[in-house]
Amino acid sequence: MSYDIQLAHVCPHLTIEEEVPLGDDRRSLNTAQPIGVSDAVVIRANGIPIPPSGLFSFAEIFSGFSGPFNIVKFENTFTVANRTSSVTVALPVGSRVPTSRVVEILNAAFRNQKVQILAEDRDGILKIQDLLERGPGSQIKVSGDAAPLLGFVDQIRARGRQVYPGYELAEEPNLVTLSGLTGVKSITTRFPKFKTQIRGNPVFTVTYRTFQNKCRRCQSTGIENDYRLAASGDPLLVRNEDKLNQDVLKILTTIKGSNPYIPDYGSMIPTRIGLKALPASQTVINEDAVSALRLFQRIQLLQSQLQEVSPRERLNTILSVDTTIEITDPTVFRTNVVCSNASNEPVVITTVFAAPGTAALAGSNGLSLGLEGLGLDPRTRTLPGIAVR
Repeated sequence: MSYDIQLAHVCPHLTIEEEVPLGDDRRSLNTAQPIGVSDAVVIRANGIPIPPSGLFSFAEIFSGFSGPFNIVKFENTFTVANRTSSVTVALPVGSRVPTSRVVEILNAAFRNQKVQILAEDRDGILKIQDLLERGPGSQIKVSGDAAPLLGFVDQIRARGRQVYPGYELAEEPNLVTLSGLTGVKSITTRFPKFKTQIRGNPVFTVTYRTFQNKCRRCQSTGIENDYRLAASGDPLLVRNEDKLNQDVLKILTTIKGSNPYIPDYGSMIPTRIGLKALPASQTVINEDAVSALRLFQRIQLLQSQLQEVSPRERLNTILSVDTTIEITDPTVFRTNVVCSNASNEPVVITTVFAAPGTAALAGSNGLSLGLEGLGLDPRTRTLPGIAVR
């Protein structure tokens, strides 16, 4: 049995960290595509995520100079307080008391009295932070004889603040010209909007999901054609009917002669797009598809002489090829190919041919290729409305 790297996947319509400039109102982030799912929105400012309720800081205070500190006798008491609690400690006396020792004593006292305050050694600078709450309600204050000896002279208290305001999804109607028709249509654009104006000029990125008909990732087809890797780092693979489905799609959508090593590989279908105005185009596309499938059968025969080709991945019989014009868009042709593999199981390949390219269509169960991916009835292995002749 052979295998191939899976090329077609159901598109998640997900845009990851799109850089979005702040609007003239200094509140709006006008993403390139409308936002479809509010729960999937992640906004970052200079790489820092902002919750929908806003980003708030803890109150924190820093010593005016770095340690070691000169702690003198009878001036070694130090008090730290937040909004609800106060802790007083006696620091060790000495001319070179390291910052790490002061941090150790303070944190031990905070833990013993179950006070939500944290001390840290920041390269010799003593940092004390309130952990009780965030925002303007958060506060920290130091006092005692040892406070000036630790560098707390000009600043002895601090409050938390709002770093970035919260945001919500705003809606704005837009008038869009309808392609091929006269008149316009009103659509609703959804985008993040901060509750108050932003100060400064941070770099904003937005991760979000959009609607299929607005998705640039899959060009509104619902299918993304690219490699993907599993959690292990290995590429996702296709086998059996899935591989047959993908192989048929590849040969139908490759322009014949574009591969210099196998000039006969491919079909002329992609070059027929300019003939769509002619009634005979459907017949020509059908003939091109059959010719390409016959070539693929010969390629598999040669392949089987070098490696195992399982019956489930081998193209055995071409049952039908049917090309129709899309009712809603006369510039699009839909080609349905029904064939059977060497296990006598029908495999349906559906693809859309339209400028500038083609897209494989997936089933409703989230898979993208083969019998299961196309949502075939597990008993008859056929699609509703598709005749297997």
